[in-house]
Formats: sequence, C-alpha cells, structure tokens
Amino acid sequence: MPELPEVEVLRCHLEPLLVGKRVTGFQVLKPRVVRPETPRQLQGGVAGCSIKGVGRQGKFLWLDLAKARSRKTFPLTIHLGMTGRLFVQDSDCPLPGHTAAVFGLGRKRLVFRDPRSFGRVTLKTDSLDQLGVDALSGEFTIPKLMDAFSRTSQAVKIRLMDQQHIAGLGNIYACEVLHRARVSPFSAASELRLAKVKALHQAIRVTLQKQIELGSKLKLNFAGEGKSDGLFYFGSTPGQAHQSRERFRVYGREGEACPACGNKIERVEQAKRGTFFCPQCQAG
Repeated sequence: MPELPEVEVLRCHLEPLLVGKRVTGFQVLKPRVVRPETPRQLQGGVAGCSIKGVGRQGKFLWLDLAKARSRKTFPLTIHLGMTGRLFVQDSDCPLPGHTAAVFGLGRKRLVFRDPRSFGRVTLKTDSLDQLGVDALSGEFTIPKLMDAFSRTSQAVKIRLMDQQHIAGLGNIYACEVLHRARVSPFSAASELRLAKVKALHQAIRVTLQKQIELGSKLKLNFAGEGKSDGLFYFGSTPGQAHQSRERFRVYGREGEACPACGNKIERVEQAKRGTFFCPQCQAG
C-alpha cells in the first residue's frame, strides 16, 4: 500500500499534467470505488469542472476543482487503497485492465486503475476531516507528537500508524523511523521520554523527506501495467539503473545485517502486521 512518500511523489508528478485542464467527461467502470455517491451523482459533480490544483493529506490525494465561471474550489478526494494507480494517458490509447474510473481531459485522460477495488473516489470530505496532522506539515511538531502518544496503552509502532493522530505513516515507514530513532516498536507510546519523542520526530521528517527525494529522481512506471519490480511501489520504467533501487534500513530485510550495528534484523507479527527491527539498536 502506498504511504506518504509515494503519494507525494505521485502528486508532484500529476500536478503539472492536470492543472488548467477541464474535466470533459467521467466514466466509472468499477462502481465499488465510488462511494457514498452513485456514479451518476459524481459525474454530475465533476463534469465541466477545471482542475486548479492537486493536494495531499497523509495518504490521500485530492483534485481542487472549480465549476465554470467560479473561483470557489472544492476537493475531489482519491485514495489509492492497496493497489490503486493514477496516471495520465492519451485518450486514444486502450484502457488498461482493472480500470476503475476515467476522467476525460480532452486529448488526454486521467485513469484510476485499481485491481483490488479498495480505493475510493468521492466528493465527500469525511476521510480528510478524520485525518490527524500530516507528518510533513508545519503543524507536525514535537508537542503534537507527544500529545498523540499521551493517554494510550498502545505500542508506539501501532500509534504511529493511527491516521487519526498522525497522517501518512503506514507499516513500512513506521518500521523505518523507529529504527532510525533507535526506539523499540514494542515500547508503550505513553511511556516514551522526551528525548525519544524528539528523536522520533526528527526520524519521521528525515525518513519521509529522503524517500520523497529518492522517488523524485527515479523514472517510475506510474501506470504499473507490467510486472512490478517493487521499486518505490510504482515500479521502474525500462532501463532504470540498478543502483537507483530504493533501500530500506530494516523493512523486508529479515535475517540481513542491520546497517547500524551488523546484528541480524528480525521480523515478528504485531497487530497482524509484520514488524521489522534490530533487537540490539532498538532494545528499549
């Protein structure tokens, strides 16, 4: 599932392609991804609108739309779910398999492809309203992080993944930031001392920014029609240099050497998700 860095890289890719374009049509091929509106209701809400911007909050994208002859904008929220892809293609190209929705843009079109149909397209803002502070926004401060950790019995890794408190971190980057901060994923969030909270805050910023910088330099396959090589969620385009492949500190590296101490990285189940960590660096 794409997390904040992947969604931000996608946002940066889409914005120059979409801003200034007008939605000339909207087609739903998988009604499940449109909720709670009906496809007809959503079509009536977006047809003829111009795209003024592409925004992001946590793992959610939205298109800033405006009706004809109106300066007032409103968001069309898009969540990629577990397998969603959002990309621009020529209108005369064949639609790829698993296409869920298509936005006509004249000679181009914006395609939302979702093999597992867990994504969502909606004019409702309930999902955005329920999100906590974005992990890369100016509002994400050390006091905000301390507040998110207070009054809970949850382990710190589980709390970091709660989108109602901090928006953007999923299983991958929760593992990564905890290793960078040398914090045990099993520590009670409410019992972390200020020094650990400060280290985690910095680790979140550094980890996410580094991944965004990496993804911005890669030639990515946003359509994802071919066999994925696992590069930055989207996969690479043909000819991508091997040395550009992303490397995680601990995620997906069970049994390999920890980059900090050389100890073997371990994996355990935690709240039905795989947690990767170094038992020496993250002893407590």
